[in-house]
Amino acid sequence: MISEIFASIQGEGPWTGERHIFVRFIGCDIACRYCDTAEIATPESARSKFCQVQSAVDISRYKQVPNPISDVDLTAICTRFIIPGPSRPTLSLTGGEPLLHCSFLAQWLPTVRKNFRIYLETNGLHAGAMHDIRDMIDVVSMDFKLPSSTGLRSFWEEHKQFLSAAQGKKLFVKSVVTTDTQNADIVTAARIIAEFDRSVIFILQPAGGQHAPATAKLIEFQRAALEILEDVRVIPQTHKVLDLP
Repeated sequence: MISEIFASIQGEGPWTGERHIFVRFIGCDIACRYCDTAEIATPESARSKFCQVQSAVDISRYKQVPNPISDVDLTAICTRFIIPGPSRPTLSLTGGEPLLHCSFLAQWLPTVRKNFRIYLETNGLHAGAMHDIRDMIDVVSMDFKLPSSTGLRSFWEEHKQFLSAAQGKKLFVKSVVTTDTQNADIVTAARIIAEFDRSVIFILQPAGGQHAPATAKLIEFQRAALEILEDVRVIPQTHKVLDLP
């Protein structure tokens, strides 16, 4: 069950600016209050019947493809977005939560890895699924869900387990920060990451709109995390600045 397939500029984290081919899976098992894809949270949502597929030529044109999409059809669609040349295209698995589709990914990814670099965007809660497909993933963009930001319970133990499952992968950690984010959550997240590897890049991503934190708070959060980790960066969602999907 896939919501969208499109090519655009990666707008989050240290790979900002790269061209990625995005596969946005339907379904998520949590509901963060700042979520910008809540309309695809469940397979029963109105958006679930069809996948919106961008034209490989005209990025403003989309067509509807019925869900669910087979692995063969998904490969064919993604292949249309490859630009001939020396660069290796990146396939970005996003959502929703891609790891809820672990069985499908375990079947599909081995068939496309020779042609794509595989970039996984995940909420960092599914250690078992990560373990099962870890050898098929090149880059892991892992969220740390801060309870003061999400409005949910803490997931510290789940994040610890996920980091262990992703051991040896090229990985960075991202936390969305809002007007409600507490410094104590930033410190807790940084300490957990440091126990795993203090050189892991920690991205503080300010939420937009009504949830956007003050600049002074961002500097305060970065300072607190830099007392624990080697590399902490504040990076907003740049694709929204460029009005891209």
